[in-house]
Amino acid sequence: MVDYCFGCTQPKELTLEHIIPQAVGGRLKAYLYCKECNDRFGREIDTEISKQFGKIATLLNIKRERGYAQPFEVMETSAGTELVFNGKDFTRKRPIIKISSKDGKKLDAADITARSKQELEEIWSSIQTCYETSGEMQPFQEAHPGPTDVTYEITINNALLRRAIAKIAYSFFCIKVQKSVIFSSAFDQVRTYIKDGKGPNLSHANFVNTQFMTDNVRLLHKIHIALSRDEKMVVGYVSIFSIYRFTVLLSERFSSQLEWADLDYTFDPVHLQEVQGNERFRAPNISKQEVLQPTQSKEFMLAELSKGYKLIEHYVDNYQFIRGEVN
Repeated sequence: MVDYCFGCTQPKELTLEHIIPQAVGGRLKAYLYCKECNDRFGREIDTEISKQFGKIATLLNIKRERGYAQPFEVMETSAGTELVFNGKDFTRKRPIIKISSKDGKKLDAADITARSKQELEEIWSSIQTCYETSGEMQPFQEAHPGPTDVTYEITINNALLRRAIAKIAYSFFCIKVQKSVIFSSAFDQVRTYIKDGKGPNLSHANFVNTQFMTDNVRLLHKIHIALSRDEKMVVGYVSIFSIYRFTVLLSERFSSQLEWADLDYTFDPVHLQEVQGNERFRAPNISKQEVLQPTQSKEFMLAELSKGYKLIEHYVDNYQFIRGEVN
């Protein structure tokens, strides 16, 4: 399919784009970018969505269109043990091997904590080639009584993630308005920002101006585009899993003779279905300052994140959000 690429604006063969990356359960697709742009975006910024938010998709066991949910690393809080969670089970990140030998030749003792029977046998075989051994290996099953309390980190406001979020809002905008509007100079700045990260930051984690983006009941992906004719601004709102919310300045110099209805897309990634919203809803007008530098305390952000994470408890057995930190 040859058309103008919405990234480089050149006439090229277009490839299929997941507007919300499928690593977090996105299903909305369109032919928007050429292979060069698509590959570059995937390599440079889309992977940041998977890296940061794919953990939630794994936790919720969300089916991907391609590939499988990626295990992610966590830290057991009681012992500081590095674990890997695959959506169902915890395993150690690496085996633990403790060897005691007074003369460096004869094995006095070996304490091995392996992640599988095969790994245990391979480690023991390797030890036998290095040391003189007597006696047999005595394996036993490691037990973890009670729930596992773990911690993990998610970044919600780094440079790559801001660009990736801007691309989600821009891509959705591309499928909703005329090409002549998209390819106008009013959107050159956001294209440059998405492609190269140049110019001012046009995206920011925003919890104070985006509370309409969640119903505090379901874990939803949501994209909302609003036009402020008086301010000549086009503002994008993006929410991932109803937990992480952002605003994007798509344009600050767009003139329109007509008032636009807000554009909205809401998707339930757990049940893989689109959710119909109120067609008459209009996002509240906010200033450029509120889009790019929202006034929100760490305490407020943490409270909003906590409310979002509490929603996971309705979906995942034996999951409980205990606490969080904002740096």
